[in-house]
Amino acid sequence: MNRQAMLTFDDRDEASRALAAEITQRLAAGIDARGRAALALAGGSSPVALFECLSETELDWSRVSIVATDERWVAPTHEQSNEGLFRRTLVRDRAARASVVSLYQPGRTPTGALSVITRRLAEMPSHFDAVVLGMGADGHTASLFPDARNIDTLLASQADCVVPVFDDDRIERISLGPTRLLATRALYLLFFGDDKRKVYERALDDGPTAELPVRAMLHQTRVTATAYWAP
Repeated sequence: MNRQAMLTFDDRDEASRALAAEITQRLAAGIDARGRAALALAGGSSPVALFECLSETELDWSRVSIVATDERWVAPTHEQSNEGLFRRTLVRDRAARASVVSLYQPGRTPTGALSVITRRLAEMPSHFDAVVLGMGADGHTASLFPDARNIDTLLASQADCVVPVFDDDRIERISLGPTRLLATRALYLLFFGDDKRKVYERALDDGPTAELPVRAMLHQTRVTATAYWAP
């Protein structure tokens, strides 16, 4: 069964508006069916226009919980915090009443905070209504990086949350695990530019998942991964 689809758009704003409309429908259906909805979102610069579109969407946002697909281990006030990005660009205007589930725990390391964060995630619905992932030029998605020392362990993990280990001194990270990311009714990849499209097309080919971790999202049979792309 084909579990990938790609939608192409003339420009990035058009792609963002189309994905915002699709996500809104998913969230509204979740609220209608179950009384609440859950959304997992990637950070970075690519989805900012998407977040701004969502912030203007008419929806009962008080029934929506939002969590990052992954997070740098920094406080929400830090400029590189995904949670902070959501609060600045999405959880405002009409979406001001949405709740954000934090993947950060002050005063602890990512590994030391795993039990606390796992409990937070357990309070959300067991399945997301939508997950929006990004993709890096190295083929990473969420914080599943090919150069993580423990990438094979991360990809095989059944845990809700995982911690990548790196050999350099970059900011520590925490990530939803592959199993939790795929516990969703809809899965989207949002990325832009010709270079990333080439990475995506490489990832569609068979090959080691650890080489291009986004393959874990594309070569699975649980949910169709729909890519939204513009030049």
